[in-house]
Amino acid sequence: MKIAVIAHLKFPISQPYHGGLEMHTHILVEGLMAAGHDVTLFGRAESDERFTVVEPPLEAVTTGLGVDLFDDEPGYNHHFVNRFHSYMSIVQELQLGDFDIVHNNCLHFAPLAMAQTLSCPVVTVLHTPPFPSLLSGVLLAKSYLGNHFVAVSESLARTWSPHAPHCEVIHNGLRKSSWNFSPYAAPKTAVWCGRICPEKGPEHAIEAARLAGYRLRMVGTVYDEEYFAREIEPRLGDDVVFLGQLGHEELSAEIGRASVGLFTSTWDEPFGLVLIEMLACGTPVAAFDSGAVREILTDDCGTVVPVGDWVALADRLDATATLSRAACRARAIQDFPVDNMIAAYERLYQKLRKTVDRPVVSATPKALTDVA
Repeated sequence: MKIAVIAHLKFPISQPYHGGLEMHTHILVEGLMAAGHDVTLFGRAESDERFTVVEPPLEAVTTGLGVDLFDDEPGYNHHFVNRFHSYMSIVQELQLGDFDIVHNNCLHFAPLAMAQTLSCPVVTVLHTPPFPSLLSGVLLAKSYLGNHFVAVSESLARTWSPHAPHCEVIHNGLRKSSWNFSPYAAPKTAVWCGRICPEKGPEHAIEAARLAGYRLRMVGTVYDEEYFAREIEPRLGDDVVFLGQLGHEELSAEIGRASVGLFTSTWDEPFGLVLIEMLACGTPVAAFDSGAVREILTDDCGTVVPVGDWVALADRLDATATLSRAACRARAIQDFPVDNMIAAYERLYQKLRKTVDRPVVSATPKALTDVA
């Protein structure tokens, strides 16, 4: 199949990843290519050089750290308008292209709003809970026969059900070869990985590790610099070290040497790729009961406590660290392999190609072109 994948435009789809969405998109494109499909990625030119990449105009797209990944709220400021034009440029390319499927992996409303202008089916993957601009796109697109929604967890599908009631669930996956299994770990060591921002709750990880007497190493990208300066930096010390963003091999090694992983999301976590990455390295996880966490962690590979209760989290670290590292590895590679994810998307693409046959709507709605 000839497949177009729309990425979000803030960061390249390449390693080191800025977050789970970049990793998911990279794994998706890589997997579809390995399965023999002709894949074009619409994203930033600095993406993986092995990919066929089409970059739209990006003159004023905000890419700096400290900008919220989900800040695509409708508002007539120059950043929003230029993101709008970038995504509209992608839609125009898709209208001219001879694609069998469009896989929409971005968080902007424009590709959704324009889905009816394309001659092929569109698969839109929901990676976050509803926020205003994405919700507006979903509401515009859900009546179009060729648009199909996928959620990355059962939890997220339930969250979206009032707006996208026929949402299919396809769990994210990982390549087991990318995450090295470590059968042994240093005692009383913990690791936390993720975006440094309020919804990921890294301050809770620090407090829990410190209370339990664990040395904590933190890996990630600072998305909210003010938050980092206010809540995280003052808490750092000899027992809590922030390593910043690491390359893939370094990250795998860092996770593998920890006796326990901490997962402290305070929002409804859509999936939590870092959970299966930690498990793949053999590291059991102590986590807040957030969103899809219970879909991933089972009693033999992790423990779950109420969201925000870092005292309860601290109380569970010793018990969590004693869980079988082999069982953790097995959970990740047997239940969340990337091959299962790719096969599920392929089945969906084939189903849609057989059931969807609609003409191209050539005119762009004037209401959208007048936004600028």
